[in-house]
Amino acid sequence: MSLEEALFALKIDGFYLIEGVMPPEEADKHRKGVEQALADAGGHIEGSMFINYYQGLAPYFDDERILGVAQALFGMYTRIIATGMLISEPHPGGKPAAPGGYHSDWPFGQSGASYVNVPIPDVMMNLVTFWMLTDFTKENGATVVVPGTHRATQNPNGDPNLRKGRLTELQVTAPRGSVVLFDGRLWHNAGSNYSNDRRIFHSVSYGPWWLNCHARRPDSVEHRIQAEAGHVPAGHWPYVKGEVYDRLPESVKPLFRHWLDREWEMSLSEGGDRPSV
Repeated sequence: MSLEEALFALKIDGFYLIEGVMPPEEADKHRKGVEQALADAGGHIEGSMFINYYQGLAPYFDDERILGVAQALFGMYTRIIATGMLISEPHPGGKPAAPGGYHSDWPFGQSGASYVNVPIPDVMMNLVTFWMLTDFTKENGATVVVPGTHRATQNPNGDPNLRKGRLTELQVTAPRGSVVLFDGRLWHNAGSNYSNDRRIFHSVSYGPWWLNCHARRPDSVEHRIQAEAGHVPAGHWPYVKGEVYDRLPESVKPLFRHWLDREWEMSLSEGGDRPSV
């Protein structure tokens, strides 16, 4: 791939696939790691900050093939705004769970209180990346995208009738170790998993320095103002724990510093000792 190819595909289609970002055996190792992290957390992960539970993939987050694209879009102060772990459970031989339907990702959701109003401007604000830890196949419900819909100025989150039209769907199939990058405005959906195995991937969202994410942080002023007005902001993005931040590669830390636990951030700014844990 070249940077120019990636940027052109994102501009025209709204997504771009990169195969071979990590070897299959490395993807297998991280699949086991995230499953163990989920088990250790009792099957529940708090909010969209999976980095607090598993840091094994962090050395890849500044891979030039991905971060280079994000920085070309958002500038040198690009940051990671959310990390998540998603699992599509298998439903072999029977009716699979109904997929959630086409949608765009935050801040284009048209639900909760913190979103960009329609008509959505032609500005990318969220570069979503799916890190495939299992193969993505038609049988296991590989992500479905609708090329070009990132320029539609609206999405099915706010108008379910938009899901009813005949659309040109494309299922993003690729071997484990691949990464698909897409514009957060792009209409996409989970396919139905008819296989015998889970489909597992790690999501990492990159954004520009100017994007205000604090409405999704429950202790923020923005969140409190919206909640007091009776508008519940969608999502929950907790702080990155200080001890987790300290374990990150030095080259990756700048991508997370804006989400750093406040007490830990103060200790960094003042040059003092880290808080006890």
